Amino acid sequence: MTLQKQKGIAAVELAITLPVLLLIVLGLAQFGWMLSNYVMVSNAASAGARYFAAQRGTTNPYTGTQAQVQTSAAVLNSSNLSITASVNGGNCTSDAACAADLTSAASGAAVANAVVTVTYSNFSPLFKGSLSGLYSMMPSALVATAVERVQ
Repeated sequence: MTLQKQKGIAAVELAITLPVLLLIVLGLAQFGWMLSNYVMVSNAASAGARYFAAQRGTTNPYTGTQAQVQTSAAVLNSSNLSITASVNGGNCTSDAACAADLTSAASGAAVANAVVTVTYSNFSPLFKGSLSGLYSMMPSALVATAVERVQ
């Protein structure tokens, strides 16, 4: 075969492989974006649990825990964050309930656990189009739970 007959073969090979390579690169970027958001949610849950476990005897443990979580996840959209706190399996949704649960849990002989769960709903991926299912592969919510021993 002469060089004349092979003209344009590299362009055809590139045209065949480029969509696959592009899909791999976009998939890696999408996964990296999701992973970095999950790390922020996980760190916020951990910071909230540490703060919540140390709030025995205070008057505003729930409000303080919410503020701590939102401060730790400042980069994320705070309107999409949902925070739940519980002591030994009992959910508390107000400062008074959390203060009572923390006080009673710490006075008992058993080990008491403070649990904080952070849910980041409406997670928004980098690429929202229908490009080969990259958008539909991503979760719609990121959830992280952290457990600390009540002090």
